[in-house]
Amino acid sequence: MADIDLKAKRETPARPVVPGDAAVPLAPLLDDVSIPNPAVEPGPILTLSAEEITRFFVRSRRDQDTERWDVRLDAALREILERANDFVPSESGGILLDDPRATLAGMRSPRLTFIAAYGPDSSQLLGRRIPSDRGFAGQIYRTGLPYRSDHLEPDDPLLEIPSHGSGQVPVSVIGVPVLVGESICGVLELTNRRSGSPYSARDNELLRIFAAYMSSSIQNALDALRARAMARLDHLTGLFNSRYFHVRLQDEIAHADHNGTDLSLLFIDLDYFKAINDHFGHVAGSWTLREVARLLSENAPPATVLARYGGDEFVAILPGADLQRASQTAELLRRVIEEASFFDADSEVVQTAQPLPGVRASIGVASYRDHLAPSGNQRRRENLLLRLADTAMYRAKANGRNRIEVAEAEE
Repeated sequence: MADIDLKAKRETPARPVVPGDAAVPLAPLLDDVSIPNPAVEPGPILTLSAEEITRFFVRSRRDQDTERWDVRLDAALREILERANDFVPSESGGILLDDPRATLAGMRSPRLTFIAAYGPDSSQLLGRRIPSDRGFAGQIYRTGLPYRSDHLEPDDPLLEIPSHGSGQVPVSVIGVPVLVGESICGVLELTNRRSGSPYSARDNELLRIFAAYMSSSIQNALDALRARAMARLDHLTGLFNSRYFHVRLQDEIAHADHNGTDLSLLFIDLDYFKAINDHFGHVAGSWTLREVARLLSENAPPATVLARYGGDEFVAILPGADLQRASQTAELLRRVIEEASFFDADSEVVQTAQPLPGVRASIGVASYRDHLAPSGNQRRRENLLLRLADTAMYRAKANGRNRIEVAEAEE
């Protein structure tokens, strides 16, 4: 924020009083309004885990794959609270976000959840939820305007949570809305200025300016994470690509070794897929691959890692699944593909669409515990598990196609 030139701010008329500022009379802005306070160590800043934080930033239905990101938004949120404390040194502070799933479900007043905090008893704040339609935080969330007050109403939800109720008494509070893009998704609040005095108009203006930095910081982090996530996906099907599949297979094998759990792998190849490309064209072939990917995604167990391995080949990692469960899953997926109806995507309406030849699949199943000997390095085990599943898939084709075959154990 030191690089921001705010000289123009000093030359503009003072911002009119807004309803949220009525709790404290606004003093004239100081001439050095752009100069932050000396840095003050806020103490440990705690956040929810990166995985828990992720769901609060999934802002649209098409972003649901972001739940699979290896995100580091927790670090970004810690830095935001550090900078906020530099601007307006306070005894405690926190970031509260709404749950976008509640918003997508049509809930008019989703609850706000503390996802990051510092100060006394901050560990008890994390994960606590408060209403978004009343109280100090609700005022900011509803209006999208900065707000400060030296008095909280007795029924304010902030007084009902540990660090604000029993740990410290809020002498004064100040906050700004948290924006993602143009949408209000939460509140950043600070409690009790370290100087002991109430928050001032200068503090209000500093946090208002800081809110723009905060929004930009969050958006930059999300853009970088989205770009990284897109690099993991197959552009045609939306499943993971083969490169990321190998990364995840390494991770899942390491996890299985560490926890003593099982792991299974399915190698799926479509039967006679070339005939669709030859007789109906590559557009119909591409559409068929997308439909198969959709069927796999909708019918595979929730923890399954699905990837397009190449061409008309797909792979599925089943964490924790033993051979029996993996075989049952393979049979389910084979049957779902067999029973699906496919049509030529070039047709304008479904009623006149030309039926495509029935799509079938041959599937090979390999179990980490049943088929691999417990020896060799991890890279060898990864390659061997994949080769065993692949070999079983080719045996399914040799035995008549449209069937599953279980791998033979390593000798």
